[in-house]
Amino acid sequence: MILSAAAQMFRERGYAAASIDAIAMASGISGPGIYRYFKRKTELLVALLEAAVADANEALKTMMASIEDGDAVAAMADLMADHALREGTVIGLLQGTIHEMDETDQARLEEIRRGLVLRWATQLCRARPELTLQQAKVHVEAALTLLGHLARRMPDPGEQSRYRQIVRAVLLA
Repeated sequence: MILSAAAQMFRERGYAAASIDAIAMASGISGPGIYRYFKRKTELLVALLEAAVADANEALKTMMASIEDGDAVAAMADLMADHALREGTVIGLLQGTIHEMDETDQARLEEIRRGLVLRWATQLCRARPELTLQQAKVHVEAALTLLGHLARRMPDPGEQSRYRQIVRAVLLA
């Protein structure tokens, strides 16, 4: 409930205007009660990213189990783009506040990022066996960089289609 309230408040008010007390109130708990779960507002962002990554990884696992090999890269690119668009607020907030985070939160973000890249690169290697894991990581990193830009801009549907094509090209390069 706390994460849902935080995500909604960040979207509606922006990160700076969303106080811990307001998030607690929207969650139905007391202001001090929220500190049992989150010590800082940046911890909420990290937790939101963890949830988004877990969701993306589960979707990847499900998709890869049910897709033909020839379609895997295009499906991965579409899945990446869909998640970037859905989680654009969180991605944009993280990119804009990472410099404000303490070392613990920054280290956690890096751990999450490394795990995400490894999982997706491993799947890209399955779809493209000619790639080494390191090469696949480069492709995934490049795609994620592009998608980070996409998420911040929230392009119109015509641009979204173009981003998907570019992400496919990056994963296939």
